Amino acid sequence: MTTTHDDYPHPIPPIAYLRWKENYFFILMDPGADVFGILHFNNEPGFNRSRFTCNLAVRGKLYEYHGETALPADFEMARQLSDGKLTLRFVKAHQHFEVRLLSGEVEAELHFQAHFPTFDFSACATAAPELVSFREVSTLGYNLPYNHQQQALRVSGFVNYAGERIEINGAGYRDHSWVMRSDAGVAKHVWCGFVFPERAFGIKVLSSQARPGMTAREGYVSDADGARALRRIEVSLEGAGPDGMPASVVHDVTDVYGQRFVLRSSVAGRHGAVPLVSEAAPGRPAYRIVENFCPVSLDDSPERGIALVEIGASAALPA
Repeated sequence: MTTTHDDYPHPIPPIAYLRWKENYFFILMDPGADVFGILHFNNEPGFNRSRFTCNLAVRGKLYEYHGETALPADFEMARQLSDGKLTLRFVKAHQHFEVRLLSGEVEAELHFQAHFPTFDFSACATAAPELVSFREVSTLGYNLPYNHQQQALRVSGFVNYAGERIEINGAGYRDHSWVMRSDAGVAKHVWCGFVFPERAFGIKVLSSQARPGMTAREGYVSDADGARALRRIEVSLEGAGPDGMPASVVHDVTDVYGQRFVLRSSVAGRHGAVPLVSEAAPGRPAYRIVENFCPVSLDDSPERGIALVEIGASAALPA
């Protein structure tokens, strides 16, 4: 059937914004020093650009840095990415990464070193085939490239802020992805990393505007028994917390061997929070993300850890 509106320009579908990008995402969590932050290195050859972002919460004060350069000509297998102020150096693969920031207000040197081995989320597709994968949702079923890894880390170094040197001895993790993806097509997500003294988790849940009713779920646990995928993932947002966030987030998960874990993150009691500036397609509403640094408990045990609870939603959708 031919319609009158077929003669006019059509709505732009989310697939129009898919493109390849390589992301490095480092998380700093140090409750003792009261310093929390995210460091983001986003490289998009289709746009000939590399973006550099640092968002820090230092003793309750927010500091943001954003830089952009052309994609380096020597990007392939580079041992360092830098815009001249924010620098990521690959000291030893899967073991040691160094991040330096030198701007007018902040100087920082941070060493991210392996706490647990790197987990590759590609393992989730065969370990939990009944769960919808991120590749299926994010690339709209076209089997385009979607590679993502995560690793729990120990973080040391220092931050000089407002004339004071603050020593860092905390926890964190890193995400590394090289994917076809666009945040403009996402409806909402809860993407979390949990670090305990003896174990770590990475759990992500996402739905897209293009495929409503289909929710991607992937996750893992790593401890003395090794790394393994999660087979069941349920996430609940409970109560009303700060900045439109829930008061708490509960992850009820089971690994491939049938061991159950219940993680309770207190967003109401969070140590701090920073925004994450995400992309928006030209002329489209922005995608809103809040990074919540939260205390987290495990089951009914006395074990306590720290979590980054990242919550995002499209501004185009009802709150």
